[in-house]
Amino acid sequence: MTETSRPEPGRTSPRMPSIRPMAWSDMPDLIREFERTWKVEADKQGKVSQLSAEHFVLDYLTQTTRARIASMDGRFMGVTLLREGVGPLSFLQAQACLESVDASLGSTPLGSKTLASARHWHATEVRLEEEAGLTTPPQAELKLFLVSGRARGHGIGRLLWLDALTYMDGKGITDFYLHTDSSCDVGYYDHQGMTCLAELKGRDYAAFSEQQGADSRGVDPAFFEGVDDIYIYGGKVREQLERCGRS
Repeated sequence: MTETSRPEPGRTSPRMPSIRPMAWSDMPDLIREFERTWKVEADKQGKVSQLSAEHFVLDYLTQTTRARIASMDGRFMGVTLLREGVGPLSFLQAQACLESVDASLGSTPLGSKTLASARHWHATEVRLEEEAGLTTPPQAELKLFLVSGRARGHGIGRLLWLDALTYMDGKGITDFYLHTDSSCDVGYYDHQGMTCLAELKGRDYAAFSEQQGADSRGVDPAFFEGVDDIYIYGGKVREQLERCGRS
């Protein structure tokens, strides 16, 4: 948590970042931030790009058991979506919304290609998990760890990270993992002392998919030429908490 100014007694500083449970009304902010980070560049109008962002966010939410938003001055600053593998889902309406979004995506040629690529990406991540011997539970999965670009300098990323770790530790979760790719700051997880459990270079993606028998019907061939490198990182909750205490 970043101290910016001293609040008056009995009042909360509007410049103090905070963590709260995610509400369904946070969806527009989350989708906008996701799209800014992972835009569909081929979409000049922006509709397919927005639907693609909705697809990924909703897909994560269909598996999420804990969702937390970081905010400051009432503005969205970041999010963590956690899949514990046990307990109730946070947003039961996500599945129906995902089906509706996918139907809209599939209604145009570019949308259909984008949806096919997204589903292929999901399937590849699952196969990488299987190769790495991952199961949930006992290990929790951090489905999404996203920090807004305007949050730099306010300690938002560390605040969200520590919040998720503290929660997992309180629940007795000892290990967790996450997916990331070369479009993100992969070095952050190396710096945190996490272990790379699985890696798939973009140049090997097509061969891996063929070897695994993945269905690539409808996937734009250009997707395989420009696909990012994919990684799965794992860590020990207590070790990560100790590192946060030393930093």
